[in-house]
Amino acid sequence: MSTTAYAITIDDETVDISTAAELVVALDVLQGQHDRAVLGQLRPHLAEVIAGPRGLYATLKVLVPDDQKYVIHALGADLVNVVQEAGALRDILAMLAEPDVEVQLIETLGVEGLRALIGTAEELAEVLEWVYGDCDQLVLNLLGAAFLKHLLQNGYDLSLILHALDHTSQQKLLDMLGWDSVLLLVHDRRDLAYLLRALPSETSKHLLEHFTKDQLWNLIRDMRGWRYLYNYLEAEEAAYLAKVLEVEEYAQ
Repeated sequence: MSTTAYAITIDDETVDISTAAELVVALDVLQGQHDRAVLGQLRPHLAEVIAGPRGLYATLKVLVPDDQKYVIHALGADLVNVVQEAGALRDILAMLAEPDVEVQLIETLGVEGLRALIGTAEELAEVLEWVYGDCDQLVLNLLGAAFLKHLLQNGYDLSLILHALDHTSQQKLLDMLGWDSVLLLVHDRRDLAYLLRALPSETSKHLLEHFTKDQLWNLIRDMRGWRYLYNYLEAEEAAYLAKVLEVEEYAQ
């Protein structure tokens, strides 16, 4: 929290701002008429005044999109230190309504900022859940294939991320990772089940085609494992896999 008060002058009236709460009050009182003037006068000190993720959330929430972008751009390299954690990034993205503001936020964080904030597959999935349009691909591209491979420990991790993406973005992610890397994430029937649940039938079939019958049985282990896996399958997937495994499908 800032300990220094910074004077701003609007219509010959001067007030001191030292915290995000005081900034939000000032912006509310002005009702958008002089927001940019306030932000412009505070620009060199915005990181200090906003201080942390709660302050950033509260400030952005009372601003129109153009002014939201102004604040994000003004914070620049300080943005990652203000956001502090992936959960805060998720909450801010969930609040933002305009894709171009999200793009500004993500691009300002950049490669190093995103990598500093996102430490698990679950955190990445939560961030991706709240981005629009091409922003999901922007996040993945900035993180890069090498970082994503390091982040993913198993098929369940990958399934979390896949669930946050549309089918087109899912395929782009799989292409980024490469099927060889994807297959290495499948350690057991749980990994296989969650991946099949996350993917559309055609892509699931393509995944299964990379395994031999023996490899699939090593993952599934026994008929109990087959019953477990069956509950995660769509009809087309179940029929294909039953044929490969040479077992009967189970009626629901």
